[in-house]
Order: sequence, then structure tokens, then C-alpha cells
Amino acid sequence: MFRLLRLLTLRSLRIHFLRTWLSTLGIVLGVASILAMGTTNAAALDAVSRLFQDAAGSAHLTVVPGNASEKGISESLLRRIRTYPGVRFVAPSLQGQAVLAKQAPQGGVGISFFGIGVEGGLTLYGVDPALDAVVRQYSLLEGRMLRDAPGEILLVETFANEQNLKVGGRVELFTPSGVQRFQLVGILKREGAGRINNGAVGFVPLKQAQKIFERSGELDRMDVVVEEPYRGVKELESLRLTLMERLGDEVSVVYPSGQGKRMAQMFNSYQIGLNFMSGMALFVGVFLIYNTFSMRVVERKREFGMLRTLGMTNRQVAVLVLAEAGLLGVMGSIAGVALGLLLSVGLARLLSVLLGQDLTISSIPGGVLFSSVVAGLLATLVAASLPAYQASRISPMESLRIRGIQREGWLFRFGWAIGLAIFLLSTLLLVWNPFAYDVQFRLGSLSVFGLFVGGALFIPGSLDLWDRISRPVFVRLYGNSGRLGTANIRRARLRTTLTVAALMMGVAMTVVVRGMTSSFKVDLLDWINAVVGGDIYVGSSLSLQGDVWRRIAAVEGVQAATPIRYVDVRARLQGREEEDLIFMAVDPRQYVQVTRFVFSDPGTDLQTVIQQLEQGEHVLVSSVIADRFGLGVGDVLSLKTSSGWKGFTVAGVVVDFYNQGLTVTGTWQDMRRYFKLSDASAIFVRVQPGTSIQSVIHRMDEQYGERYRLTLLSNETLKAQINTLLNQAFSMFDMLAIIAILVASLGIVNTLTMNVLERAREIGMLRSIGMTREQVAGMILAEAGVMGLFGGLLGLAFGALLSRIFLQAMMAMSNYRLQFVLPVEGLLISLLAAWGISQIAALIPAVRASQIPVLEAIRYE
Repeated sequence: MFRLLRLLTLRSLRIHFLRTWLSTLGIVLGVASILAMGTTNAAALDAVSRLFQDAAGSAHLTVVPGNASEKGISESLLRRIRTYPGVRFVAPSLQGQAVLAKQAPQGGVGISFFGIGVEGGLTLYGVDPALDAVVRQYSLLEGRMLRDAPGEILLVETFANEQNLKVGGRVELFTPSGVQRFQLVGILKREGAGRINNGAVGFVPLKQAQKIFERSGELDRMDVVVEEPYRGVKELESLRLTLMERLGDEVSVVYPSGQGKRMAQMFNSYQIGLNFMSGMALFVGVFLIYNTFSMRVVERKREFGMLRTLGMTNRQVAVLVLAEAGLLGVMGSIAGVALGLLLSVGLARLLSVLLGQDLTISSIPGGVLFSSVVAGLLATLVAASLPAYQASRISPMESLRIRGIQREGWLFRFGWAIGLAIFLLSTLLLVWNPFAYDVQFRLGSLSVFGLFVGGALFIPGSLDLWDRISRPVFVRLYGNSGRLGTANIRRARLRTTLTVAALMMGVAMTVVVRGMTSSFKVDLLDWINAVVGGDIYVGSSLSLQGDVWRRIAAVEGVQAATPIRYVDVRARLQGREEEDLIFMAVDPRQYVQVTRFVFSDPGTDLQTVIQQLEQGEHVLVSSVIADRFGLGVGDVLSLKTSSGWKGFTVAGVVVDFYNQGLTVTGTWQDMRRYFKLSDASAIFVRVQPGTSIQSVIHRMDEQYGERYRLTLLSNETLKAQINTLLNQAFSMFDMLAIIAILVASLGIVNTLTMNVLERAREIGMLRSIGMTREQVAGMILAEAGVMGLFGGLLGLAFGALLSRIFLQAMMAMSNYRLQFVLPVEGLLISLLAAWGISQIAALIPAVRASQIPVLEAIRYE
């Protein structure tokens, strides 16, 4: 058997080398997509968890402020915690923002899934050098470690190299208390603690940091290392609860890795979408493999018949074909792994931008590698199973006939009934919409696959109808050749069905991507245009104190300026777990002079809402929070403030995508009163009508840019950056949809080539009675055109339906309220692309058919 495999299979693969690799392309792309998505997903999760592990080091528990406040944690708690049983070490720290005194103000902002922030600057950590070295990993590259002496600083190699700073040199930092001078005593490798804030971090003695940031006796966090007997899961949880009970509401005791949970959840739905699309690409590849092996069976029918004559059993023939498929699967999987590694590097770079974190592909998870290779092998074997069965049924006598008698199986006669049942069941599941509880969208993916399979089973029974519908069009295009071409689609129904189904899925994927992108962008850009209001964005790598916005408002040419402050808060409702939210503080009257609120209910009265907000203890909640918590106007949402839990009445529901929609909007007065904060995160400015925006930016920069380290951007520039981020986020979906269509086009090449081989004698007869080469080519092009038109129209219908369903699923899983937008222009382009690709794919078979010599064709077989 192995000898036959070597002599027959390898020879066939070698003779048809180009077709062999074209056939495996679907498997290659599917395996590569699955591997790239899985590898990048693992790298992203690792980056998120490492972000917090590097900050916590070997700590088992972390004590953080229990509420949003400038005061942080009282240092007196440090001594109390150290006395509790089970606590071995407690490393206190305090952090703040600073910039190099010689460093110019940044000219850009960083935009990611998690919001907008000014690029640049240095995160300064105040630590106890002796204790912190026990908790966090410090890898010294040059110099010495930090001592508990004023005026010393540690920096990371990447930051030091960028700023040309050397050990022993002076470092001048611009801080809230003015310019501070340090001596650089050591440079750290970018690992462990050196990875915090992507390496833009410095470490100074705790006492000096408290003095610099004017926070004497305060801490931002305490990292706790527990004794060995308390490191078990139950023991550690018991100690955590004990600490929380004894320390009170002033602090929260959390697990270090748990702080990355929200970040991981934020891009989870993005990864789900990519995984689904890569699965679809593999599914389309299955059809291509089927067509390929069907072609091999047709080409080698005489060969298989001779082997049967020589005594080979039906089972041995089937095993021979499956062995060939397995070999192709192995080659495709190996090539897919290589391509997947390249794709994962590109995807990691894209997600680095989207997540605002450096992602590196250091290794391939074994589970991901195994699952992607197994998926490729299984897909190949499943696709080749039916051709293997067909090959095993070839009798010695049938192989000697000019053509075997083709019989339509029961699938062609009754497949529509099975397809209808599968289609209705899948539609019911998708309409039932259980996706809020189907976190990984597994049930949704199976339902969508069922929808496609049901649609594919409808195709054989409708081929006669499509022949009649399309015949006038292709007769006009190709003359009588078009009449013959359209009729030919009924002659190899199974092959035509799978080719049309593959193209249908490729077009549907394209329509889904365009539909989701359009629907998401309409609402998101409307919100961006409202929230990124006014004309100028003002930010800083340092905190913007209360008087800055007033000075900005007084600059010549400024009509109005409004400060905004984002605060991390905890929220709760009766009978629900606590939730992390963002509290956005604004001055309502100034805010609406510069920008506007986007209310979910267009009939909301703005003046009434402003009056309620100004009364205090009222908030606006996003539609995401309203749907998730079941809140409406007049309901009460409890937020954890600096003085404990406080109820805020809902004054309205707004559209808000910031922080994945988990945002509430309150007033500046409430923020000062309940959260004890007074600085701003950003300032939005509207210039006077007829005034040049760039001239106002220039005046702001001259008067206050250097003093407050301001970043000044026109809002048009900021919106363009956000739009670029959105396009990058959807680019991977576009790429996978294009891949699916290209794979489907290879299926058209295979199908038409098989048809030409099977009808070589017939084509010779047509040529002998006067059909020209051009007419033969037109017949093949017409046959391809019908498949392209048929697949394109079905793809548009399924794509439009799935776009609507996917939008409902996204809203169910994320609680977004999105308006469905059907991209008419995208639909027309997809249809034209399907027809155009079918014509391009048919060129090679058409040329081959037109060049068949008449006498040789008549003698064929």
C-alpha cells in the first residue's frame, strides 16, 4: 500500500504541482488564521496580566484605595497591616506623573480601546528600596540599586537611551511642585519592574515622592507578600477577607492579576469575531479541497478502474484517496503554521495599537498549535471523504466506458427539505438570541454554520430556475454560447452547488464585515463628533489643576472652554455584584457650550437635565449601563465615594462608548464634594466664529504650553486619529473576508477545469461542426458567470441577514444600542466583485477549452 502511495499519489501530486498547492491554499489560510488568532490572543492576555504582575511582582495581595480620591491610603495603615498574622512583607508605593524638564510638550495623544491620553511623560514610583526589591523584580543593567536617600533615581534602559541619559548624570524632572533634580544611580533592564508603563517609569525613594507630589503620609498601593502557610487558595482568600474587614471601606484588598480582568474583557469580543471569520475561511477551504479531489477522481477514473481490475478492493481505493488527502493536509498544515507565524506578528502589531500595550510573540501555545494543525487535517479528510467514496465505487467496466452514467442521488431530490429544516432551526436560534449567555459565541457560530449549510442544500433544486433567469443576460453577453453555458450548470449539480456555496459564504462574509463596520461607525462617529466637541483638545502628561482651564478660556479667540475629569469608581445595585465604572465630571452649562450630550431618547429636555445635574447627586448613565443594570430615569445608582457609598439619581440616558460604555456623567461640584478631586483630565475648547484654530493653538502654546506641558490638538486631527484606529480595528476582518472570496474563486477554477475535462469529447464535437474558439471560451465564461451571479446574490441575501443578526448579538453581549445600517454601496460592489472574480477565475479553463484540438478531443477516452 505504501508503495502504491509513493508511486501513484506522489507522482500525481508532482505532475499537478501548481494545482496541488492551489488546492491546499484554503487549508493553509484556515490553519494560518486559527494559529495567528490563538497565538496573538495568548500574547495579548499575557501582556495584560503581565502589566499588573510587573507592578505587583511576587505580591500575593494588593491593597488599593477603596474609592476615588486624591488622598489615597493613609500611611498609618501600613503599620497595622504588618502586625496581622500571615503577612510577611508589605511594600508601600506612591506614583505620579512627571516629564523631563528638557523634554518638549508632546504633540500627540495615545488612542486605544481604553480611551484617550497624552503620549509621553514618565510615571514616577516612590518606593521603599529595601522592601520593594523583595517584592518586585529589578534587573540592573548598569550602576547600582536605589538607596533610601533623597535625590536618587532609577530609570529603564529604553527610556534612558531615548533621552541620552547616563549613570551618574543629572536628571531634571518637571513635577507638580516644580523642577526636581535627581542623580541617575542605576539603569534597569526592560523586564520585571522595568516593563511598567512600557518602560517609561522611574523609581525614587518613597519620602521624596511624597514630598514631590505634596502627599505627605499618603500611599497609592501596598503590595503584600504572605507567609507560606497562607498561600493556598482558601487560606489566601480568607486572609484577604480578614484584611478587608479589619481595614474598613477606606481600602480594597484585591488579587494583583484581577486588576487586568476588565482589560482582557474589552478585546475579548474583537478576538471572538476574528476567530469566527478564520473558521469561515477554513470552512470555505473545505469546499475547495472537495472540488480538488473530485477533479482527481475524474482525471484518474481509468487509473482507479485498472487498479480495481488488478484486484484492489473498494476499501483500498478509498484509503489511497484519503492517504493522498492526509498528505495534502499535512503539507497544508505545515505551510499554514509558517504563514500563521507571520500573520501573528502583523496582528500583534495591530493589537499593540488597539490595546496601547507592547505585544511580543515569544512562543506558540502548544494547545493552539495542536488545534490549528488538527483542524487543517480534519478539514482535509472530511472534504476528501466523499470523493474517496466515489472513487471506491468505480467499477472496472465503468472506467472503460467513454463516460460513466451519472445518477442524481437522494440529496439532490430531497436535500431542499433537509436544508429547510436546518435553515429554520438555525434562524430560530439566532432570533432567540441567547448570546448574552454565550460568552464565546459558540452557539452563535454553530447557528451561522447551520444557516450556510441549509442555504447550500437549497442550491441543487434551484439550478433550473437560475438557468432560466440568467439565460437572457448571458445570451446578450455571449450569444448562443451563453445559452449553452447557462445550461451546463445543471450537469454537475454537486460540484456547482459547492462552488456556488463557497462563493456565497465569501460574499456573505464581506457583506457582514461592511454591515457591522457601517453600523458601528455611524453611532460611534456620531458620539465622537459630539463628545470630542469644540475645536481644540487640550491635554497634558501632568495633572491639569483647577485654574488651568480658566486661563485657557481667557486666551484671545476662545469662545468657551470646559474641563473634563475621568475617575475610576465602583458601582452597585441591590442583588448585583459591584462593577468598575468611569465617572466623568463636567460643568453641564459650560459643556453644552462646547459640545453636546447624545441622549438615547431624542425627546429628552436638555434644560431639565442640566437643572437636575446642577442640583447635585444626579448623573447621566450610558445606554450600556442602563441596559445592563436595568436603570431608567429616576432610578438610583450607588457609587463608592471618598466618604462611602452614595446614591445618585439617574437624570437621563446617553450614548457613550468611552470605557466600553461603562461610564456615568456627573458634575464637577459632585466630584469635588464626594471624590475630593479638583484636577482635570482634559479640556475641550471652542473658538470664536471666524477665528483661525491654528492661531488660537499657537497663542495657547506661547502662553501656557511650556508652563503646564500642554498637548494641543485641533479636534479634526484627533477625530482623524480615532477614525484611523477604527479602520485598523476592522482591517483584519476585511482581510479574512477577501481571503474567503479568493479561496472561493479557486473553487471556480477547479470546477470549470473538471467540467472541461469531462466534456472534452463534447467540446471537440462542437468545434467540428463549426463552433469557434471564441465561442467555446464564451460558453465557459457564461457558465462561470452564472455561478458568480448566483453565489453573489445568495451571498448578499445571507450577508444582509447575518449583518442584522450579528448586530443583535453584539448588542446582547455588550449592551450597546446600535442602529442597523445596510451598506448599499458595499452590496453592489460585492455583487460586481463576485461576478468579476468568476470571469477572471474562468479565463484559464476557458483558454484551455478553446485550445483543445478537434481530432484529439473526439478520440478522448
